[in-house]
Amino acid sequence: MATTTKKTTAKKATSTTKKATTAKKTTTKAAAKPAAKKSTTTKATAAKTTVKKVAAAKPAPKVGGEITVNGNKIIQTVQKEFSKKFEYLTLCFIVDEDRGKFVNVRGINTARRISEVRKKISTKEISIHGRTKVQNIEDYFWKELGIACQIGVCNYNGHANYFPIGDFFNGGSLTSANEWAKNAGCKKVGAEEIKKICSGSIF
Repeated sequence: MATTTKKTTAKKATSTTKKATTAKKTTTKAAAKPAAKKSTTTKATAAKTTVKKVAAAKPAPKVGGEITVNGNKIIQTVQKEFSKKFEYLTLCFIVDEDRGKFVNVRGINTARRISEVRKKISTKEISIHGRTKVQNIEDYFWKELGIACQIGVCNYNGHANYFPIGDFFNGGSLTSANEWAKNAGCKKVGAEEIKKICSGSIF
């Protein structure tokens, strides 16, 4: 009887040991799962951080800037860029004979490229910006490219299109000329105004 009791006790002990071992294994496996979740969360966080960094690296769009002139540009494109930057000024390209006139001024076909209408080829380039003088723009196109142009305004003193006379306008910068036109009650230049100075009689 004593031998049977010992065997039973030994079996119970062995069974208890196995259960304890199984419990430890189960506990170890269960403990390992949260660690995997933490790793996934860390990766997701890292991915989010990377996306934010890429988005922040995008350059901001440029506002304003210089207007470049080259032979490949369509004249009307230059006119649109000009009036977009200087909202109260027009860049009128006119026939040679009407250069310097203030009445019966005719515009050329500005749907053509600068290279198609210029009479001179110049290595000198110009970038139009706010500090550029009105007179310098007109001189550049005439002396360097052989294209007559004048800078004007719209709806001034009863004139649909008008070329201001005097150093207060022609001798000043494009920024100051634009400010003068604004204060003088001139109209902002839009697509319709540009269309009227692109060919035919300007005024």
